[in-house]
Amino acid sequence: MRRYSVGPIMAGQYQTLALSGPRPYALSVAPDRFTYAVHLDTTPERAWATLQEPETWGGIAGVQRVYDATYHPDGTLSGYRFLAEAGMKPYEGTATTIEADAPSLMVVSVDTAEVEGTITTELRSSNPHGTEMTVSLRIRARGILGAMFFPVVSRAIGSGFSRQIDEIARRIEKA
Repeated sequence: MRRYSVGPIMAGQYQTLALSGPRPYALSVAPDRFTYAVHLDTTPERAWATLQEPETWGGIAGVQRVYDATYHPDGTLSGYRFLAEAGMKPYEGTATTIEADAPSLMVVSVDTAEVEGTITTELRSSNPHGTEMTVSLRIRARGILGAMFFPVVSRAIGSGFSRQIDEIARRIEKA
């Protein structure tokens, strides 16, 4: 398995939170984006099939448990609920597939009370009989508490992102 990293990348858009009180002010938090690519010794079709198993997503971005998975009639994973921990803070959330183009693209929206984002997984055929998998995670704070803890959460996610994608790659190759 060949690995290379392209992230973390700070995105150029900012989320502004208006805080009230005796002296109102705004707090802006930039969303973070982490991208990692890996070569898989399998076909895009086999990789795609493994991405449809909810357990595959356990471990990414601090996810500790995945449950209540749902599927589209064609077998594509349509969503799941999860429990995660990032920066010593527990999160419960939902993940919903918002775009799927088998076997090359899967975009999942992730939503918790304090952090939201997307996971984009791209699969491209490579020689011989392999697949280049690129996974990008874009997250941003939601709400005032989310903005306060966002730097800690982002560091926690970013520090383990490449290792988490390597784990997904190993799972795909074993399938």
